[in-house]
Amino acid sequence: MKRFTTILAIAAVCLVAASCGQNKKNQKTVEQEKSQAELNQEALIKLHLDTLSNDISNLQAMGVIANVKDGRIVLSEQEKKLKPDYLVDPSIADNLQTLSQKYRAIAILACDKEIAKLYGMPTAAYDKALIKLYADVNDSNLKDFIDSPGFGESLKTYYQASKDNGRAELFWDATAAAIVEELYIASQNTEKFLAGFDDEAASNISYHISLLSIAVEELATINSEYESLNESMQPLVVINAINLDQLKEQLSQMKSQISSTRGILTE
Repeated sequence: MKRFTTILAIAAVCLVAASCGQNKKNQKTVEQEKSQAELNQEALIKLHLDTLSNDISNLQAMGVIANVKDGRIVLSEQEKKLKPDYLVDPSIADNLQTLSQKYRAIAILACDKEIAKLYGMPTAAYDKALIKLYADVNDSNLKDFIDSPGFGESLKTYYQASKDNGRAELFWDATAAAIVEELYIASQNTEKFLAGFDDEAASNISYHISLLSIAVEELATINSEYESLNESMQPLVVINAINLDQLKEQLSQMKSQISSTRGILTE
């Protein structure tokens, strides 16, 4: 009887061990399936980001900086005396650490340089900062896009190059910074910086913001580093103007929120 009891005890231990082993195996399988599910979800998001970048490429450029470059926005000598105090100081280039910060800074400083030039302000500091940042990021495709007179095709080329180089997320850093900076500049003086805009151009700006907000929101779901940018972008989705008058009104109402979003991009 004692021997029989011992055999039963050993059998019970073996069953428990086997059960634990099976449970661990099942748990491992579930973890692997969950990981694969996450990978599949990430792949779907990246495909959607491809679509969003293409949609943005098919739009016309935002127009503010393009109009400045093309000489369609002209200041009188009297207007040039009132220098803008809202431009980013080029010296920020000396204190940036991450690639995200540097990509954003390049886009913002490139925009601000054009506004400084418009007001007859010195631009040497902007040139120096941009040269440094371009060297830091080592991405000639970004420089080609910033310097390109076009928009759609050059943006598509830049996005594809970013993907090929494993820098697709940084594409959104630069794009978000450029679009928000143009919006921020326009909000400082809508009558001057939206001169020459029509209802279609105003609607185009709203669509830019909508697509960008969706892209950043989805990017944040697969990369937590973009959560703060996503949170700062969300208030801007209320910009949905379908004509120029609506856009001017919304930019006036949203001026502080736009400034806050821009603040996140310059951190």
